Amino acid sequence: MISKKTISFILKIGIVFFSIYFLYIQFLLKVDDNQINNFSIFSNLKSNLFSFFLVFFMMFINWIIEAFKWKLLIKKIENITIWTSIRAVFSGITVSTFTPNRVGEYGGRIFCLSKADRIQSILITVIGSIGQLITTIFFGFFGFMFLPNYLPEILEYNFFHFVSYKFCVICLAILNLCLVFIFLKTSYLSIVLTHFKFLNRFKKYIKVFSFYNSKELFYVFLLSNFRYIVFTTQFFILLNIFDDNIFYFDAIPLIMMMLLIVSIIPTIVFTELSVRGSVAVFLFGMITSNTIAVISATFIMWIMNFVIPALIGTFFIFSLKFFRR
Repeated sequence: MISKKTISFILKIGIVFFSIYFLYIQFLLKVDDNQINNFSIFSNLKSNLFSFFLVFFMMFINWIIEAFKWKLLIKKIENITIWTSIRAVFSGITVSTFTPNRVGEYGGRIFCLSKADRIQSILITVIGSIGQLITTIFFGFFGFMFLPNYLPEILEYNFFHFVSYKFCVICLAILNLCLVFIFLKTSYLSIVLTHFKFLNRFKKYIKVFSFYNSKELFYVFLLSNFRYIVFTTQFFILLNIFDDNIFYFDAIPLIMMMLLIVSIIPTIVFTELSVRGSVAVFLFGMITSNTIAVISATFIMWIMNFVIPALIGTFFIFSLKFFRR
């Protein structure tokens, strides 16, 4: 009979192998894309080393903020150090490399915990992800309000279209406020779910949603906002490296729209990077014809915020605890 220790080791080797393999395949697919000029990319990065290293440094800030957020959330069931939280975050990124829509990230994190119930841990991690998603939706809808600045013709058809646009803006603003309010009142979800008798057997997990008050969830929302600001700033800096004619106030609303669109499109591992690139090219085509710059920025952004963290995470995979004594 194979021991748990052996099974655990095989699983860890498998995760590392599949992670590196899927990243390698995606990298080759993009490099083989005729739209990517490798020499041009490295030439631009070399002539903008300060900006490049700033984006690289911001990558660590981005994931450290996420680690602080997860530590804050998970402490309700297990008190962990910030180092353990950082290990969990990077391990999660590694596991997510070969799963649809990166759902494997939840599993990668919970196996860094020693005592906490794993299903509760997943639900808590989902709460953090929802906070990030609501942040993306919040700013994404805000970005769409600026769409007439890029496509003024949508207001020129007739009075009906103008009224429709104004109505859409009001609806989006109200929806934004409702989403944030619902997130801050997540504890009410426990109350609602307990009214369903068939869910009584899951009370242990339902009560997870009552762990946090509005103040704690607002702090989680703020941390999600900080991550969003770091991420959008990174992308703008990269765009500016490849095309210095793209200006901040033109680019930010488009970045907001891009992040919203890619966050709601279901993707599989091999299509994720292509989807991001296609959406970015479509949106930024409103302000620039420099397609290469947009694709290059998207490619480097993917390497910075996903490939490098995933590779770092492979070193932490061997500390995961699949089995408990």
